[in-house]
Amino acid sequence: MNFRRLVVLAAMALIGGGVQPARATSVVAPSFPELVAEAQTIVRGKVRAIRCAWVDSPQGRVIKTYVTFAVLKRLKGPTAEELTLQFLGGEIDGQSMTVSGMPQFRVGQIEIIFVAGNGMRFCPLIGMMHGRYHVQTEEGAQREFVARDDGVPLESESDVQLPQGAGGLGDRFKHAASALTPESFEQKIAEEVMRHATLP
Repeated sequence: MNFRRLVVLAAMALIGGGVQPARATSVVAPSFPELVAEAQTIVRGKVRAIRCAWVDSPQGRVIKTYVTFAVLKRLKGPTAEELTLQFLGGEIDGQSMTVSGMPQFRVGQIEIIFVAGNGMRFCPLIGMMHGRYHVQTEEGAQREFVARDDGVPLESESDVQLPQGAGGLGDRFKHAASALTPESFEQKIAEEVMRHATLP
């Protein structure tokens, strides 16, 4: 298999449109207010389709992955019934382009996503993995809860700023039973959207 691996640098934050300084071009974790404020679109959606394609860019031919969501609930910004996001990287006919830290999706997943610069930035999620939250069901309890990209339950909206994937001691004590439900997380988002809208 022919692999092409990319190291993501701020200098190539955009594929096909020049460079814009933005949090989405790095993996610096935003605070919850920053996450909501910087997002142009926030939705709860179900992954409907995933496809990869070769795309011409100023850096040459690259692979992009197109992830299409059925929009289940709009929380901020204009959306249609579907939303297709463009991510740098993917695999076609044995050739792959890998971007370290890029969120991966599966058809059927339900996600709460924070989007900005779709089609312009190499990753349209705010802070890459920090802009994506799984909606999961607690085993045996039939209770839905929100988990971060690394699978750790989200106990508070302020936890969005914590490092991901480190498997720290604190993560061991986070349980689905104490995690935010999708509705409670979305209520926090709605309150922050309203608070930001009323700022002078």
